[in-house]
Amino acid sequence: MKFGVQLFGPLRGMEGGVLDCLRALAKAGLTEVEPCVSQEPVEGLERMIWPIGWLMEHCEEIAGMGLQIRSAHVFAERLSGAVEDLKALAEKAGVRQYVVKSPREISGVSLQQAALDYMQAADVLGESGVKLLLHNEAADIQAKVAGKTAYEHLLDLCLGKVLAQVDTGWVQFGGEDPVEFLKRNRERVYSVHHKDFPAGATEPVDVPLGTGGLDLEGCFRLAVAWDVPQLIDQEHFGPDVPGELAGTLHMLNGLAGKRKDTISYLNTYDIATGEVKTLARFDKVIEAPNWLKKSDTLLFNSEGHMFTFDIASGTASLLDTGLCDNCNNDHVVSADETQLAVSHMTRSEAGFTSHVFVLPLEGGEARQVTANSPSFLHGWSPDGQEMAYCAFREIDGKREVDVYTIPAQGGGEKRLTMGGFNDGPEYSPDGQYIWYNSTDSGLMQIWRMRTDGSEKTQVTRNQRNNWFAHVSPDGARVAYISYGPEQLEPHEHLPNMPVELWVMDADGGNQRKVLSLFGGQGSMNVNSWAGDSRRFAFVSYELK
Repeated sequence: MKFGVQLFGPLRGMEGGVLDCLRALAKAGLTEVEPCVSQEPVEGLERMIWPIGWLMEHCEEIAGMGLQIRSAHVFAERLSGAVEDLKALAEKAGVRQYVVKSPREISGVSLQQAALDYMQAADVLGESGVKLLLHNEAADIQAKVAGKTAYEHLLDLCLGKVLAQVDTGWVQFGGEDPVEFLKRNRERVYSVHHKDFPAGATEPVDVPLGTGGLDLEGCFRLAVAWDVPQLIDQEHFGPDVPGELAGTLHMLNGLAGKRKDTISYLNTYDIATGEVKTLARFDKVIEAPNWLKKSDTLLFNSEGHMFTFDIASGTASLLDTGLCDNCNNDHVVSADETQLAVSHMTRSEAGFTSHVFVLPLEGGEARQVTANSPSFLHGWSPDGQEMAYCAFREIDGKREVDVYTIPAQGGGEKRLTMGGFNDGPEYSPDGQYIWYNSTDSGLMQIWRMRTDGSEKTQVTRNQRNNWFAHVSPDGARVAYISYGPEQLEPHEHLPNMPVELWVMDADGGNQRKVLSLFGGQGSMNVNSWAGDSRRFAFVSYELK
């Protein structure tokens, strides 16, 4: 998942030239940074607060490191006086939002003057599609004006032209509950900074994120649900700043994958009428419905097991999968609907494994198909002879993620893709093609190839990350799930995020969004078209 890092603290804590420090941060896994900028050098702080001209000169070099600057924190006595320089920087470096603070003096007069200055700048920046955000400190949370925090009062004075970048740590240090503060300002929160202080701290010395008293998971879940950018804002570090930030990124990505306290809804969508029907609610995570083509029966996985769901009665029943008691969301039904293939996960000293198994559709003993691991099944050829799956393999000392095929009875696997991250292989109903998704062109896009791996063709070319192409039984349409480009790295497909369902014609034409929902991983990992080629099933989620 994408997280930005506010650069003031890391640069203060690192040694060496600024560009060398940025290279070290990029090497540690950072992809987005928020620098501090000013029109003129700030004596003693040149390392942490960059002159706009310096960033203009070096922005291409920074981008070449793999670092994106979507946001910049501005220090200026009069923001409106710097707005033309900020517009030029936005155009040159791709900055989409600037951040300012409340004035040092907090009074009715100073807040009114700041609001007028900020609104004047926001109007000019808005002409270029650039937003202006207000960042809070502890002081403007503690101070109360007109019955509100000074920070919220200043936002009110800005009449919606300036949005909120909420620093959760300073909110807590200022005496407010960060989760409740975020909820109270839901309509104007555009960015969330995570900072952490020890519980009951009386001195403003922050600690690594997740080690203090902040309800990090609560703030994180709101930011994800609202689809707003999140940034790490830490000022005090140990000797290994890049390593510490890499650990924080790993911890936050762990939060992104947590599925506890999740409600699931099983739904269908009718492409002819646009009607959505919610079939059932589950007080747990269910994932990846398959729709049997010869009946109104769905299959899904939940808590490692497979279930059937009868649409007419609205009842779910546990399916006996034998030794496969940890099935994930990659499972496929044979074309004749006599067999079910699942991806069964286990853990060993070497880490997790995933193998493909086949069992009778009515349940029973499972037969292992793949020898190598991890393998995640997505496709079964219409003639029943071959399977296609995504596999992680060590090749020449590097971990590669590619599409493979294997005889359904087992045997040697065949690698079909090379380069990029390749996933979700699924056969067309006529058995001539395999549809899949790949980062071969940059973002995750939908591709198609012959079943022997030839004639690879990119089908979608939009500025989104598109996953899991599912072809309707009549071969006429393709449904897929789509993430916004700012949410995740192209190779990621996480749960509990705002996503979109798209449909297109099988020739790639008429690409269109049909639905927005809170979902992602588990919503539509496998083919879920009904036999009528008019409806498909999907899962949406809600956080408790």
